[in-house]
Amino acid sequence: MAPAVRIVTAVPAQARALDELHRRSSFVWAEDRPLLEANPDALGVDRAAISEQRVRVALGEADAIVGFATVTRRDQGDCELDDLFVDPPFMRRGVGRALVEDAAERARADGSRVMSVVAHPRNFPFYESVGFAVEGPAETRFGPAFSMRRRL
Repeated sequence: MAPAVRIVTAVPAQARALDELHRRSSFVWAEDRPLLEANPDALGVDRAAISEQRVRVALGEADAIVGFATVTRRDQGDCELDDLFVDPPFMRRGVGRALVEDAAERARADGSRVMSVVAHPRNFPFYESVGFAVEGPAETRFGPAFSMRRRL
């Protein structure tokens, strides 16, 4: 059963907790740990994104932070889901889906027609389940990935 979550705009006081959640979530993939440990600057929430109110936080029981998403508007008027991280105990329980739907609803209301995300193939099943389709290859700081798009 999916936990009840409330999604709100992040505030600066949550930054450290979001950094820690990002690290826990990223370290789920054992094969990624050495690269992340060698590049600790890759972990953490963008403080500017918080101040620009582009980070949304999923709150669970007692307002505990259980996930977050960051969206960036692009020059063409569409947007990109830059971050989507869920605390490991809450993975596969609907938190990520709730964050994606919140991001899509807000982007649509802001005039975006398409939301994109850069994803590793291991994450395709999730992103496809929330309406994204693979567009083509993409390069990241840590190697090849794929661009996916969702029509809003």
